Amino acid sequence: MKQKQSVELHIPLQEEMLPVIVSCTENTAQAFGFGKEEQLSLSLATEELFAFLSGQREDAGEMHFCCRHGGYYLEASCLFPRRALPTKVFNRTASMSLDDDAALAEMGLLLAARTVDHFCLEMLSDNRMGLQLRLEKRYPQAAPEEFEELPSLGFALAEPEREALKQFSRRVLAVYGDSAPEFFHYPGKLVDMLASGEYGAVLMQDSKGQVGGGFLWQYGGKMVEAFGPYVFSEQAGLAVTLVEGALNKLARSGIVCMTMRQPTAQAPAGYFEPLGEVVLASVGGVVRRHTALYRQLEEDNGMSVFAHPMIEAFLRQQYDFLALPRKLQPAIYEGEEQLADSILSTRLDRRKLTAFLAVLAPGADMKENLAMHVTALRNENIKNIFFELDLGKAAEVEAAPAILAAGFTPQFILPWGGRGDLLLLTLPEEA
Repeated sequence: MKQKQSVELHIPLQEEMLPVIVSCTENTAQAFGFGKEEQLSLSLATEELFAFLSGQREDAGEMHFCCRHGGYYLEASCLFPRRALPTKVFNRTASMSLDDDAALAEMGLLLAARTVDHFCLEMLSDNRMGLQLRLEKRYPQAAPEEFEELPSLGFALAEPEREALKQFSRRVLAVYGDSAPEFFHYPGKLVDMLASGEYGAVLMQDSKGQVGGGFLWQYGGKMVEAFGPYVFSEQAGLAVTLVEGALNKLARSGIVCMTMRQPTAQAPAGYFEPLGEVVLASVGGVVRRHTALYRQLEEDNGMSVFAHPMIEAFLRQQYDFLALPRKLQPAIYEGEEQLADSILSTRLDRRKLTAFLAVLAPGADMKENLAMHVTALRNENIKNIFFELDLGKAAEVEAAPAILAAGFTPQFILPWGGRGDLLLLTLPEEA
């Protein structure tokens, strides 16, 4: 993994220090090569958060601020003492009344949450809270282009270089259209994603530099999530060569398994095991079905995961099916103190009319909050709604009854997909 550059600052949570952290954020973004729009967006989010926290009390303590350059994104990590932070405003369904003075005081936090692309709130064990704000670099979108399948021209594995990756990105769009992941719409972004070390790829090229296919994956702890294989040539065995090239690169890397949530039709038989079926509705009412795939790369020595009684039978069935050694520990809410307001994250892909929900911070209003999110997504014509539940986090698993009550049903497990395994649940379109 490529070493990330970062700038760190320990700053008192005092209002007079506001210009310091704003200047630090803006100048750091500029130094890392991000444009004026990105500089202003991240500095505005940081400013609103700092202004709110510093105005809460005189002995507010200090904030540890770290701005990290991820290549295709900037991430501002803010650690501060745990306090009465109105977490509800971070939900995408949050709305404010202009007649409510208390709500207006929190408007900045809502603005901060909407200004960035991703955020994550975490309750830390040392009586602190952590908030990560991530802003992705803005890239020009690839122009549509027509592409005809290439004849067999002696394609062979090649290291992915900048121009070849851009060619690969455009050809994926031309051949696979909106069934391809969002990032393929931005060739420059794909280049930076590979350069960041968070992604890997293999390409097939001929002697003239023509790209005949490619296979991409994202690193995630002990699991990689793969995309493809994408094939643009009639050359026999191209998809098999791509998959074997990826497996050779990942050999002895410490990666335990590879998953593919949306494999292409070219995924070679015999190389992967099925995880479960995914059904996606798309524009025009077209329904696509595909099977998520899994391959174990190294011996899985097992781990402990959490299970609520309402999903325990399903989990045991899945682990038996996958022959994965897992110890299930009970996770049941038994009245202990928790946040009043839960926070859910929402990852949207509007082209595919799809949303993925996950727990950022569990709370007492989980059932009502989830219902509001579902209603808001349906109003935006999002047809495919999934929930990702991290079985390595007991507090998340305790929310299983609220998730099931909202109509979600378990689909399959993504081994090592989070702190533990990731349980994917889906919501029927009519729900």
